[in-house]
Amino acid sequence: MVRLYTIGVESVSVSVLLLPAMLLGWELFRRNMPAVRKGMLLTFAVYLCAVYSATGLPDAGNFAFRPRLQLVPVLGVMKDTPQYLMDSLLNVVMFIPFGVFAPLLWRKLRSVKRTALAGLCFSFAIEMAQMFSGRLTDVDDLITNTLGAVIGCLIARLLYQKVVMAHGLHDTGRQDDIMGLPGMMLLSASAMFWILPAFQGVQL
Repeated sequence: MVRLYTIGVESVSVSVLLLPAMLLGWELFRRNMPAVRKGMLLTFAVYLCAVYSATGLPDAGNFAFRPRLQLVPVLGVMKDTPQYLMDSLLNVVMFIPFGVFAPLLWRKLRSVKRTALAGLCFSFAIEMAQMFSGRLTDVDDLITNTLGAVIGCLIARLLYQKVVMAHGLHDTGRQDDIMGLPGMMLLSASAMFWILPAFQGVQL
């Protein structure tokens, strides 16, 4: 419960500055963007910040190369089976929203294969970044995160008619808002890296 509170505080604290900056950028460069798309992108940005907080990515006040590697799949199940299963389930659940948002927002990701690849790349980037925060870089996380992205993509297919078609998100022209998905991930990560240390005084 304490960890959930911390994740909430960190992601909301960063979002206080990140979201207005995004809105200002759209006001200057993308005034014709549908309101529903803006809302989804803002929600996705908050989600990304929460993922970065949950996975313990480094920030400007906690950045040093201290890798801890677990490169053998399913090895953890032999050490503590209940904890391993719980961690695996949480990793799957954590990436389901990624699998939902990505194909709904970006046309090129509207296939299970491409969403799975995007989820794998996102998870890989997180695992590499964790080498600079002292967190464990675990190959099992790549597997479970990717599975979560696939499940999310399947859910997105059920929502396609109600969300994408109903609000015209399939015909938005440019699909590279904030440089697309990689740009969104980098923007949110940069915000967490630079802004979060200023809010450390409110952390537990």
